[in-house]
Amino acid sequence: MLMFLLVAFLASCILVLGLPILAYFYDAKGFRKYPRQNVFSGLSPLAYGWEVGRPHHRIFNTQRLHARLAKDPVVRIGPNWLSFGRAAAVRDVYGFNSPCEKGGIYGALGSGGGAESLVLSTAKAAHVQRRSVVAASYAAGNIRAWEPKVVDSTSTLVSKLDALCAAAPSSGADAVPEHEPTFDARLWSLLYSFECTIKIGLSKDMGLLAQGSDVVSVELSKGITVRAPIIECLRSRSRATATIVWDVANFPWLKKATALVSTWYERQWRNASIWSAWIEQATMERIERGKKGEYLEDLFQPMVQRAKGSETEFCHIDRVAEVHQIVHGGGEKTGISIANTLYYLLKHPETLARLRGELDESLTEDDAVAPWSKVKRMTYLRACVKESLRLSPPVASDLPRTTPRDRAYVVAGEAVPPGTDVSISAYTAHRDPAIFVDPEAFCPDRWIITADAERLRDMTAAYIPFSTGARACVGRNLALLMQLVFVATVVHRYDFALPSPDWTVEWEECFTLWPRELPLKISKRQMNTQSRVEGGVDRLVLQGAEKRNRTG
Repeated sequence: MLMFLLVAFLASCILVLGLPILAYFYDAKGFRKYPRQNVFSGLSPLAYGWEVGRPHHRIFNTQRLHARLAKDPVVRIGPNWLSFGRAAAVRDVYGFNSPCEKGGIYGALGSGGGAESLVLSTAKAAHVQRRSVVAASYAAGNIRAWEPKVVDSTSTLVSKLDALCAAAPSSGADAVPEHEPTFDARLWSLLYSFECTIKIGLSKDMGLLAQGSDVVSVELSKGITVRAPIIECLRSRSRATATIVWDVANFPWLKKATALVSTWYERQWRNASIWSAWIEQATMERIERGKKGEYLEDLFQPMVQRAKGSETEFCHIDRVAEVHQIVHGGGEKTGISIANTLYYLLKHPETLARLRGELDESLTEDDAVAPWSKVKRMTYLRACVKESLRLSPPVASDLPRTTPRDRAYVVAGEAVPPGTDVSISAYTAHRDPAIFVDPEAFCPDRWIITADAERLRDMTAAYIPFSTGARACVGRNLALLMQLVFVATVVHRYDFALPSPDWTVEWEECFTLWPRELPLKISKRQMNTQSRVEGGVDRLVLQGAEKRNRTG
């Protein structure tokens, strides 16, 4: 018996370790010519997960990979996965005419049981069919219906911040005094975006802003209810998943194994199960409201009933998967974007002053919440948000696509063998020096003041915070509404300051790129005539530059 176990163990070692080594040296696709991200990249798909999970020390995985890609235009990051470092790859990998399809990790990221959301569907035909059902509910024409819900949440935010901060000092000092209270910008940005998204997506007010936290009641099973921070539970899910999902074939048992051997993983998976239970609970609550005869104008309605009144073909697990994507995408990624925009504005006082000039010119003291009718026309505000998304896209990491399995395919001038996973991260695409002048600089003007129409077109083509092509984010209109209203409202109404002039943010990357913290000093702004005059001058300068751009 002992001999049998020994033989079985040795055979397992050969299979687990020997076959990848043989495949690496056999090199059927000729990938050994490419530099590797690390020594294991040619042997195991978990090599990329190790890069995600290892200590960041202020430099996260995609940032390290980008530095490598600046030297080598193609880097091997898995046994069958190539990452590209030039923005030309965007069109070839993600563009409308690209034959590449979503890779296997998207199926693994689903909720199981064959469930597919619009974001995670891998088959193009299924994606087109699903998008045709839900796309109308995300269209820009719905902003008028969404705005009252956003205004309601923003009003709650303003009341909480007004209560938090004291009036600005009478001395008129530009800096926020040391004694002013601290505003956790990351937390409040996320509470705001989750609350707005759930209102618009599920017609439910979670009251997250009113209570100042993300702790909610979650029913785990009949009679067992816990109070848990749902945003942190979602983050736990991402932390654990992002380290092992790349080995798609072994992902199910790796989840179980990691929970058994690591207390850290066990805690992350436990929190992840709470998140899944809350998503199931929220879905069931919304379905029950429909069964009681409520017709609700929200993002969930097309999953229950078509516009002409007939029922849809959505099964329950697909509805659950869609609710996860609605809340995850609209809540987490938008909140991250808002926090990042505030950070970049505070690191660049001249940009902040110019933005305030635009805001002060259009908004009055009676505009406690910046109305969409005004912010949608603010060119510099849009440019600031857009530039923040360029430098710190919420999804910064590589998103793999699989090349056609029946033929070689050219990506950014490189012939790629059939059935290869290829990608370029938004972080890297947004920093191609051939497209973006001074790519590490926060420069909103790059989106406004340019007489070079070709460069603006190239920048737009390389700009993919919402992805691009047929798989582009369907919720970008909702995200833009929340971002513009939040930033315009708080920048116009409050003064902020970083903990110190040289303070810099640290990011945590697990699919999405989170600021680890963003503690700000906050006080009420003193609005005066001079600020409005200066704002008007800045606005005239901006309009003159735009006019020259159009006529030049």
